[in-house]
Amino acid sequence: MTTTTITMFVGNNDYNLGEQAQKKDPSAFLIDFSNYKKFLKTVYAEDITVYTSFADLPKITSNDAVFFEVLKKADVIFYCPPLKWSDHSDVFVWENNRTITEYFLYHINLVKNNVQGLDLKSYQNSSYLALTESRKTVDKQLWIAGCSIAHGVGVDKSEKFGTLISNKLDLEVSYLTRPGSSIDWANDQILRSDIRKNDILVWGITQEVRAPKLINGKVVFERDPYVLLDEISLYRAVTSVHQVVNFCRKVSVELILLPILCSERLQLLMHDLDEFYLYPYRPEFLDFGTDNVHPGPAQHRAWAEFCINLLKY
Repeated sequence: MTTTTITMFVGNNDYNLGEQAQKKDPSAFLIDFSNYKKFLKTVYAEDITVYTSFADLPKITSNDAVFFEVLKKADVIFYCPPLKWSDHSDVFVWENNRTITEYFLYHINLVKNNVQGLDLKSYQNSSYLALTESRKTVDKQLWIAGCSIAHGVGVDKSEKFGTLISNKLDLEVSYLTRPGSSIDWANDQILRSDIRKNDILVWGITQEVRAPKLINGKVVFERDPYVLLDEISLYRAVTSVHQVVNFCRKVSVELILLPILCSERLQLLMHDLDEFYLYPYRPEFLDFGTDNVHPGPAQHRAWAEFCINLLKY
């Protein structure tokens, strides 16, 4: 019995996909809205070459994914992605056509191992998952989380409250900190870091109105004044804090929630957590750092002493 081979070129038909298919087989033809039903039903008596794209076929519905059904019929698939997709956006780089195309090609290749040219590296090791620092030792250690204040902007490294605590406790310290960062960002850094039993975590809680934003694949943070009126900011903050509290209790990590910049309303919402410690009220920082914006050495010393007393060392 003679077997036939259906070779399929897949990409974006706006960018010379047909020319690429016809270099291999001058009789190659397009599968689109007009003929896909015939293609799916036909039993071919000889080898054929076809080309198609997600945009050339009916869109996915609750009952059908025509593009996927067309791909399933191919014996050999050559994936020819364009340099720029027809629905490319400089604002949102994960183009819909590209994502759907590569998703279904990934499915097909798992089953038939017949796709050439599919490279999924761009979906690995996402920049979303970068951690600011890793664990420093197999022994007990200190972790500091938070925004620019916990990061130590405006003071020398030796003056940071994290450094002062680590020196007093004779522990290595890792910083899960980033200037301008939000509470949910710190929550993510904490939960995905290698924090272990008996470690100490001091989380400097920042403003709940900060929110992460992605620009060209990079995470930045913004403070939207309108968010002040929106309860979603409190929801994100409270759930993030409780996730970390739950984690630390289960893993037996000593946690201090230190309110260095958060609002009165958020502090009140944390009052019933054993890990939250209300810092003595002051209308402003004790001093300012080199930028005259962030707290200075005296304030960092006060925070360090406050935490050390709580840790009973």
